[in-house]
Amino acid sequence: MSSGRLAVTGAASFLGARLLRRLAAERGGDALVALDVAAPPPALGVRHRAIDLTEPASDQRLLEAFREDEVESVLHAAFFTSPRRDVTHAHELESIGTLSLLSAAAAAGVKHVFLRSFTAVYGAAGQNPSFLTEDRPLPSGTGLRWLRDKLEAEQHAASFARRYPGLGVTVLRFAPLFGPGVHTFYTRIFDHRVVPMLMGFDPLVQLLHPDDATEAALRAIERRPRGVFNVAPSHPIPLATMIHLGTKIPLAVPHPIAYVAADALWATGIGDAPGGFVDFVRYPFVADGAKARRELGWSASYSSREALEAYLRYRHPRGEAGPMEATA
Repeated sequence: MSSGRLAVTGAASFLGARLLRRLAAERGGDALVALDVAAPPPALGVRHRAIDLTEPASDQRLLEAFREDEVESVLHAAFFTSPRRDVTHAHELESIGTLSLLSAAAAAGVKHVFLRSFTAVYGAAGQNPSFLTEDRPLPSGTGLRWLRDKLEAEQHAASFARRYPGLGVTVLRFAPLFGPGVHTFYTRIFDHRVVPMLMGFDPLVQLLHPDDATEAALRAIERRPRGVFNVAPSHPIPLATMIHLGTKIPLAVPHPIAYVAADALWATGIGDAPGGFVDFVRYPFVADGAKARRELGWSASYSSREALEAYLRYRHPRGEAGPMEATA
């Protein structure tokens, strides 16, 4: 194992915190640096740098931290899994913050950056193939700010990978997390007794158990491959089956109304996501995980259905009988 330290941004996020705990257990706290405005648990023994990626001088502070703490690799997990109403802050964190981090990493001689991304960057569209591979071109424009910031972060990563051959870059596109402890706008919508569905649409969905997400990231950190990797289970399930297994009541909504209603509810502060997210329950965005199996030696231990069942046992233990026996 290398003597250089691994820095983790977004160490207080759900996935970042899980990875920090595992890495501290395996490597020891002194081998890690948490880069976050919130301090990690003292029991981990991890070094902490209170750096806010949205601040104008964050690139200089990152450069100082990388040099002083002898950072060799960085796990960049400072991304929002749910949409934010403060879109300017989100843009500063995800797009500009990623640019600052990559600039500091290149200047400090960091050897490898691991970027946490999302399979949602492919976009949900009717012309999507059954399984999206990593070489599929990403959408060039989107009105959904949540998605645009993540696309820009990936563009920054690809640019630095080309300009700095000595800096290895790994992009991990995770399918939507679903399982014990997960709280995102996906789970908030699913927690309602009545769940809207679009009339005439029943896309396949992929649900990634957080244990599988953690193992994939650890495998990437260990092997240090370069390039983009989908981190997704092999077996998606129809959205209608997901609603049925959760014993939810489906509410059929015409899709033109759904976009307008979602935007209106979002604007009033009641809705969980703006209208652009309706595409993700209208069209599929199913990722092909063959490259991760081949080059990372990783495959999901939980299918999408099993990840859903794990979430239901965690969140709604009384609702798991009966419809749980239905076939996915």
